[in-house]
Amino acid sequence: MKGIKIIIIFILFLSLFCSQFFKTEFDILVKNGKIIDGTGNPYYISDIGIKEGKIYKIGKISDKKAKLIVEAKNLVVAPGFVDIHTHVDRGILKDPTVQNYITQGVTTVVGGNCGGSPLDIGDFLRKVHRKGIALNFGILIGHNTVRKKVMDNENREPTQQELEEMKKLIEDGMKAGALGLSTGLKYIPGAYSKTEEVIELAKVVAKYGGFYASHLREEGLGLIDAVKEAIEIGEKAGVPVEISHHKVVSVDRWGDSKITLKLIDEARSKGIDVKADQYPYPATSTGFTVLFPPWALEGGTQKLIERLNSPQERKKIKEAIKYNIMHDRGGADLSNIRVASFPADSTLEGLSVKDILIKKEKKVNLDNGAELIMDMSIEKGGVSAIYRCLSDKDIERIMKHPAVMHASDGAVITFGKGVPHPRNYGTFPRVLSKYVREKHIIKLKEAIRKMTSLPASMIGAHNRGVIKEGLWADIVIFDPDKIKDKATFDDPHQYPEGIYYVIVNGTVVVEKGKITGKLPGKIIYGPDKKK
Repeated sequence: MKGIKIIIIFILFLSLFCSQFFKTEFDILVKNGKIIDGTGNPYYISDIGIKEGKIYKIGKISDKKAKLIVEAKNLVVAPGFVDIHTHVDRGILKDPTVQNYITQGVTTVVGGNCGGSPLDIGDFLRKVHRKGIALNFGILIGHNTVRKKVMDNENREPTQQELEEMKKLIEDGMKAGALGLSTGLKYIPGAYSKTEEVIELAKVVAKYGGFYASHLREEGLGLIDAVKEAIEIGEKAGVPVEISHHKVVSVDRWGDSKITLKLIDEARSKGIDVKADQYPYPATSTGFTVLFPPWALEGGTQKLIERLNSPQERKKIKEAIKYNIMHDRGGADLSNIRVASFPADSTLEGLSVKDILIKKEKKVNLDNGAELIMDMSIEKGGVSAIYRCLSDKDIERIMKHPAVMHASDGAVITFGKGVPHPRNYGTFPRVLSKYVREKHIIKLKEAIRKMTSLPASMIGAHNRGVIKEGLWADIVIFDPDKIKDKATFDDPHQYPEGIYYVIVNGTVVVEKGKITGKLPGKIIYGPDKKK
């Protein structure tokens, strides 16, 4: 009997020993990778052990201790990319896999930019949380959304009561988890606001520790004054400033990035926290209405139709559009304006204004181009367009600046639908292939910093954006010699190549280049909600 007890005890001890010996210590083990940690420091070769969503250990780790082993020899292991300027809030509830972002290596996005966001931030974030999402998501509250709620599209200053109502809506948004305030001062109704209005609203954001992201009032002929305005708002409101998708859209003003970057440097030297983001393409994307004078858009589409039906007002609008085509966003040529999305007639998508005039057997000139733009703009669904109007020299000069982040200005894209801007599929791989590997405009470690720790710190996500023990395991693994954007203006619906693994909160969302369909993303709440 005693012998049997000894045998049983021995078996129990042996089973316990074996279970501990063979127990997996990590969920994922990344082996032998070139770790670029996001700080701007040079790479080092090491292993990374991931456990319970976090980076648990960095160093030499035994193969026996992980459920999944990823061999990363000769591959770069970097923090997941943080896209601080997107419009994914418009489609994230319909497609929470956000495939055109995770395939770029993006693990965190910020929506609600350019002044447009859901009005009820708390309700929207709850819906995103319940639905699930493949990557991490934060949001800004939009000035245009708030102003339209209180004042509709009226072209005037707010009364004191209306200003207080807007402040209250922004305060509610910040308490619900917004990261800050965005403006679209080129768009209606934001274009009708004075600087003083924005300063007062930005003070609310400063109170809650958020930041101010501005689609500037002008990015072409009035760019310099618009940058000065953004800096003034930041200084007087006491809030960090992010200049959205910084660029020079006017052919007449190419080279002005020298002046705008100097303004940013001067502001930073005075202690004003000013940064900017940028996408790496020579073309912008927005609606046809950006070519219209702001007064023509007051009151919405119905009022615009009425104005276009008035011969006198139509002539004034047409002259303004012609001027903007030649001297502002239009790129000085009808072939530089291309239709990206036109629900009223999808056969015109992908064609330039010049192409459409030829198709309609009309003479190609500015008058007919402006007439076409006016007519298409009032069709149901409007027009989204691509404008080739940027200088490569300005793009490269802006990209080199240490306070400039890489960002897409993109959205959730349905694969194969329309002819969208290729930035929706290729922003981050394009920087790493064209501007790092091919043109040597910036170094790899600096590009990674601009994609990771710099934007992460801007949004207050201090537990992301760097590869460090104890932080969330948001990681991208790619081949620095093969990573490349494939999306083009003619054929944008193409995923990049050279990205093999994307990990969000310790869960693989891209495995060997394939989308897994998992939804491990978390909400990135603003500073007040974190309390």
